[in-house]
This record gives sequence, C-alpha cells and structure tokens, in this order.
Amino acid sequence: MSTQIQPSGYEADTFNEPDLEAQSSDTLHGPQNEECDQETESRESNAVDEKKDIDPNEVMFEVNDPDNTNSNMSLVKKWSVVAVLCFATAIITMLSSVWSYSEPSISHKYHVGRVVGTLGITLIMVGLGIGPMLLSPLSERYGRKPMYILGLILSCAFQFLTAFADNLGGILFGRFMSGFFGSVFVSVVNGTFTDIFNKSEIAPAIAIFGVSPFVGPSIGPLFSAGINKYLNWRWPFYIMLMLHGVSLILVILFVPETYEPVLLLKKARKLRKETGNDSLRCALEKEDHGSLWMTILKAPKRPFLLLLRDPMILILCIYTGLVLAIIYLFFVAFPYIFKTVFKFDNISQGLSFLGLLIGLSIGACAAPSFQNHYNRIEAKGKAEPEDRLYALILASFLLPIGMFIIAWTSFSYLHWIGPIIGSTVYGVGCSLAFTGVIGYIADAYKLYSASAMACNSLVRSFMAGGFPLFALQMYEKLGVNWASSLLAFLLVVMIPFPLLFFKYGKSIRAKSPYAWNVE
Repeated sequence: MSTQIQPSGYEADTFNEPDLEAQSSDTLHGPQNEECDQETESRESNAVDEKKDIDPNEVMFEVNDPDNTNSNMSLVKKWSVVAVLCFATAIITMLSSVWSYSEPSISHKYHVGRVVGTLGITLIMVGLGIGPMLLSPLSERYGRKPMYILGLILSCAFQFLTAFADNLGGILFGRFMSGFFGSVFVSVVNGTFTDIFNKSEIAPAIAIFGVSPFVGPSIGPLFSAGINKYLNWRWPFYIMLMLHGVSLILVILFVPETYEPVLLLKKARKLRKETGNDSLRCALEKEDHGSLWMTILKAPKRPFLLLLRDPMILILCIYTGLVLAIIYLFFVAFPYIFKTVFKFDNISQGLSFLGLLIGLSIGACAAPSFQNHYNRIEAKGKAEPEDRLYALILASFLLPIGMFIIAWTSFSYLHWIGPIIGSTVYGVGCSLAFTGVIGYIADAYKLYSASAMACNSLVRSFMAGGFPLFALQMYEKLGVNWASSLLAFLLVVMIPFPLLFFKYGKSIRAKSPYAWNVE
C-alpha cells in the first residue's frame, strides 16, 4: 500500500527522488556531457534501488485519505478540540491553587505548620512534573486520546481521596497523584495541536494553550477564597472534582484521536480485515516495543536525554520554570503583600490575582500578530523555528519590568493598583514567553514534541513547587520591596538567552539529535 503522504510527527525514512531529467546537450559538451550522463545513470540506479526498498505491504496514507481524520477535520472541529483541551488544562492546573485559601483551615485541623501546609501546592506540582516523563512517551505509542481519558479518570479517582480523606497524609497523597495523572494535558496537548494544525495556523492555538496553565491558577485563589468564606474547606475540592468530571465527558465526546501513527494502525487493522491480507502492516507495528511495563520503564529515557543532551531545551526549561515558579510564589506572596501592606481581606486578596489574569489574556490576544509576522517571513523564503522566538524576546523585557513595578509600588501610602498593574505586565510577559517557547518546540522538535514538553513540564513544575516553600520566609526577612526585586534581578539575568538563541539557534539545533529539521 504505497502513499504520497508520510505522517507528520512520526520518524521514518523519506525518499526524495532526484530530478532525473537529462540536461540539454546544447549546454554540455565533450567530457562534461559524459560526466553528466554517468552521474544521471548513477542517480537513476539509486532511485530504482530506493523504490525496491519500499515495502509494498506497508500501510500509509493516500492524498485526502478518509482514514486520516486530521486532513479531513473542519476548522470548527479543530477549534472545538482546542477549546476542550485548553479548558481541561485550565481545570487541571486550577487544582494546584485552590489549596491556597483552604490551607489555613487544613493546617489548623491537623496541627501542622505553614511549611507542611504548603506541601499541598508543592506535591501537586511535583506530580505535574513527574507525570509527563512517563505519560507523554506512552502517548507516542498508544495515541493522544487514550492518555487524556486515562489521565482524567485516575486524576478524578485520587481527587476523591483529597476531598474525603480523614488524615493529612491521605490528602497530600491524593494531591500528588491527581497532579501526576492530570499532567498528561500539560505535555500532550501541544502534540495534538501539531497533529491537526499546519505551521501557518498553529500559533493562535498554541497561544491559548500557553495561557491555559496560568488561567486556572490565577482564578483558583479567588475561587478558593470565596468558597472558604461561606462553606467548609473541603468544598473547593468537591467542586473541582465535578469540573474534572465535566472535562472528562467533553474529551470523550469532542476530542478524536489525532496521532497519525495510531491512525495508520487503525487503517492497517481495517485493511487486514477487509482484504484478508495479514501481511499489511504500518510503521508502528513494525517496531519492537516490548511489553507495556518495559515501555513504562523506558518512557522517561527520551525526555531525560533531551534535557541532558540538548542545551537549548535545558535553558528554555529553566527559563519557563523561573517564570512559572514566580507565579506560584505569588500564591503566597500576594496574600502577604495585600494583607500586610494594604490591609485587604481574603476576598480582596483573591481579587488581586485578576491583574495577572488580565495580563495573560492580553498576551494571548497578541499571538495573531506574531503569527502574521512569521507568515510574512515564510512567504519570503524558508522560515526557521527561531522566528517563533520574537514573542519570547519581548517577554524577556516585560517580565522583569513587571516585577520591579510590583516591588516598588508596594507601599501603604501608594494606591493598591500599583502592584496589580505590575502583575498585569508580568502576565503579558508570561503569556508571550510561553507562546514563544511552545511554538519553538512545536517547530524544532515536532517528532518529539510530547517528550520535549515533558522535559519542560518537569523542570518548571519542580521549580514552581519549590518556590512557595520559601516564599513567605523570603518576604518576611527581605521585605516586600527587596524580595520582589530579587526575583526581578533573576529575570534580568535571563534576558540575553532569547537573543542568543535567536541568533545562534540554528547552529545549536544542527548539533541536536532530536531537532525535527536542521536543514
């Protein structure tokens, strides 16, 4: 079963047949013409050999193949997939921050200190970081949709433990496992978008997805503060369990399988049944995957190798980790700042996160502009993945500016809107940073996009889980102004990296064994 289309997102040999048309003898004379004839004959011979190597029983997609749901998916269907997956991602990550205003009641009930109480945030972030190392590579064997469904079902199951357990150990274990299984959305969604969108269409979807992991945590504190004021501390977890159930139903109904090697597997099974030819196989079936347990044990190998052997991935992971870690530090810092400096109550403290949410939304709205700029570059010639980094370059300046505004407007004699404006600027920078990084990974590491996002999720989640543990102590000892300034200075140190990657990224990628295209 030959084909004209090789599935994107899956590694295979591609046969680029050379142009065998003989050049005109009017322009070639003597020895030059003989050399050309010999070269042409050699190239014809190689092309014939290559054709002989093609397995006639290998199942692949034809042009406009009805079994390729990606090529037949309407724009409305594509954006319904985007909406459902981004909603589920926001709900998964929102679970991390609803702990913030339940924590005082939990700490009081179980007689633990503030650091132990903060583990409710730390452990779910550790789960969100570790999970993709195992779950993302599995999506490259079994498909995207099964991992979404499995992840949500198990995440819901462990949320029952958080919501109903009578001891702190059970509650914290439930938090960790909910994050672990929910993490499939943090890393695999990017792969789904690269499956269904081409390079000229993908930026808006990536921008919305880039904001989704922050929208949930930004809403979470307000959601938690409001519920805890009028209801029991367990109610935020009851409601989150219901929202996860809604997400599961939406994924089952509206998200199709999009991973093309798995779609080819389904086509191969159908053709074997229809034709009776048991020799028909797709590329995925030809690989020796071993047992499920061996697959699980080997799953973290590729993400770890990406992290250790690709310097751009490592630095981008650290950069996005710092950006996200500061947002999770806000969950401790903002209540402290607005309570001690501006005397806000709990509901007002929750409302202080709206500036961050507004900034994230503004950043997402800017995505089409960067996509249009990328399309203009591509129209003039071949666009490179580094052309996705313009958003990150702008973000590298906005992020420290936002933190400096927060630092030096946090005085009781100034209006409380100052730090909120700073958080809005930071939110814009955060959105643009992740738009640039995720877009870059989608272009440069398309084949291994899920594994590359697993690396990113690991580093940023561990950093985000660690920062809240020392946030309160840092703000108490350094003071609001200098603690925020310290974070701003860390972001200033990171400014050169996007510029260096933009200039030298192509040559760095050329040395990577995992880059999609370094030509």
